[in-house]
Amino acid sequence: MPNLSFVIPAYNEEKRISKTLDNYTKFLNPYKDYEIIVVCNGCTDNTVSIVKSFSEKNKKIKLLEFREKIGKGGAVIEGLKVAKKDIIGFVDADDAFELNGLKNLIKEIDSYDGAIASKWKGKKFSEVSEPFLRKLFSRGWNLLIRTLFGLKFKDTQSGAKFFKKKVISAIDKNFICNGFEFDVELLWKIKKKRFRIKEVYVPTKHTKYSTFSNKYIFIMFKNILKLRLYG
Repeated sequence: MPNLSFVIPAYNEEKRISKTLDNYTKFLNPYKDYEIIVVCNGCTDNTVSIVKSFSEKNKKIKLLEFREKIGKGGAVIEGLKVAKKDIIGFVDADDAFELNGLKNLIKEIDSYDGAIASKWKGKKFSEVSEPFLRKLFSRGWNLLIRTLFGLKFKDTQSGAKFFKKKVISAIDKNFICNGFEFDVELLWKIKKKRFRIKEVYVPTKHTKYSTFSNKYIFIMFKNILKLRLYG
């Protein structure tokens, strides 16, 4: 069993973070060694105190706290910088992925340099369990990313991605994109280094209290165009 670094970006996740840490701790216990790095990103609720309580009981759970908002992508980047294990990845704080699916995802790294979860791989539009408008935005976004960057993945935005340590070490940590669009820049940097990444369908379950809002859509488009021009 490999040793793993799990980075979890968290913004005002007091309603979900306890369950997430409980579930991922149980999931990771069978592995050779692990660390969970929770990066609190400008939290104004009780997320930080909850994570501190977990870290006091389990030294494998670590807290990085940023008082100012640095964006979801910015939080992931900071976590990746300090991650030390042989396989390094990040998962969303909502605990949306089925754990058996994550286990299968991580197994793929035996044969590839990394593996990313996808809710669209091998699925029709009607088979993805999301609101219609969100699915429509997702497919439009995917078409744009394929056109601008040549990334052939069905789902660049899914919040579970894992890579061998050499991949994270090889890429430049200065990012133009630090929000929800960060995944695109990460995958583009990895593509330019010619690493082999496998996209794997991983079932998800619906979770409440999403921190994504439609107000971020314009910012995502703006930053992606900036990345294409200057990245």
